[in-house]
Amino acid sequence: MTRHRRAARALGALIAGIVALSGCSTGPPRASIEGRRGHTIILQGHALAYCADAGLERWTASVTRVIVAVHGIDRNACGMLTAVTSALGITAGEGDTAVIAPLFATSADATPGGHAWDPRGWPAGEPADTGVSSYAVMDALVEALGPREITLVGFSAGGQLVNRYASASPHTLHRYVVVNPSSYLWFTPDRPIGVGPCPGVNAWRYGLDERQGYPAQSDAATLRARYGARTVHYLIGAADDDPRSASMDRSCAAMAQGANREARALHYHRHLIEVFGPSIEAQQPLHVVSGIGHNVAAMLASPEGREALRG
Repeated sequence: MTRHRRAARALGALIAGIVALSGCSTGPPRASIEGRRGHTIILQGHALAYCADAGLERWTASVTRVIVAVHGIDRNACGMLTAVTSALGITAGEGDTAVIAPLFATSADATPGGHAWDPRGWPAGEPADTGVSSYAVMDALVEALGPREITLVGFSAGGQLVNRYASASPHTLHRYVVVNPSSYLWFTPDRPIGVGPCPGVNAWRYGLDERQGYPAQSDAATLRARYGARTVHYLIGAADDDPRSASMDRSCAAMAQGANREARALHYHRHLIEVFGPSIEAQQPLHVVSGIGHNVAAMLASPEGREALRG
């Protein structure tokens, strides 16, 4: 590890600690996945930690279906694993379905020699300090899983990744499940809310302009057509409607999509119908889960959540 990289990681750990002490943290400052469920795999030349009931090298041919579960901004990969396995009643070592939860680590908690991303950059496909996009790492993970049926599910920031990755990556997965994200990738410059001057309202992660790195490998028409061909299920909690939610994106580009997460989900689904036509509803349904807020375990354990995961 270079001197600059060591310094960056030390600074990241210091900042995380200060944020936690200030009471402004949206999750644990260090995301540890040590213990029997913690594993690592080399992807794109560097280590990626992941949480699973067994390491990939121990999976047998009986595992024919995989759920890849992506955590939120708290980077609680093992918590995401538990939410999925509990919702589906999956027991380690039994059945044909396995769950793997990768950790998109930051400088505070990256595996030595591993990838470390900006804490808010990985959902948009930004490169780690290794120079590798989070989407390229996801591609490599998909390839490592082999010819299995793969469902990709993400909650909150993880939902943002799933939404953008479904458009940016040429890999076609069985299903994508987007749960309670703060914002979405829009395919036209139109937005439901006027927010005044906002130069970045249609820049990448919110729209198709100003793409760099991995998302720039495909033109806008390809990104739009690719997304329209995906099977995507959207889950939003009807009680995830707090405009003051600590982890919610309140940039002008996000606010142009709606005042809170529930409103943004509803606006986005109408946008998809406008762009792709009414038939997209059968392929990309929106499930509004009554009485639940920003809670991944409750969202996935709901009848709507179980249906989306089992498909």
